[in-house]
Amino acid sequence: MGRKEYFREINERTRLRVLVLTEQGQVSRFVVQLESFHQNNWTPICRYDTSHGFAHLDILHARGATDKIRIDVMNFKEALDVAFADLLRNWERYITAYLEGE
Repeated sequence: MGRKEYFREINERTRLRVLVLTEQGQVSRFVVQLESFHQNNWTPICRYDTSHGFAHLDILHARGATDKIRIDVMNFKEALDVAFADLLRNWERYITAYLEGE
């Protein structure tokens, strides 16, 4: 089983926390979590992952609620590509929505 774990910095206060597991060259599990440095801590804002056996987006709310949105794709590699594309394009929108919900 292959494992890659790293941070991808968007700016000094925004990053992606990434974990990708592979088996026989295929993505078997992943997490791509958008984090913002807020109130002196790295705060999870939203995350794409494959827990529960399917690809989905968890949108986190400052008051503790979570919205789960299923990602309908062919495989986990495709879902991983969707996750990166969405978070790199829309990170400001996700952070603004989180902060406005405080």
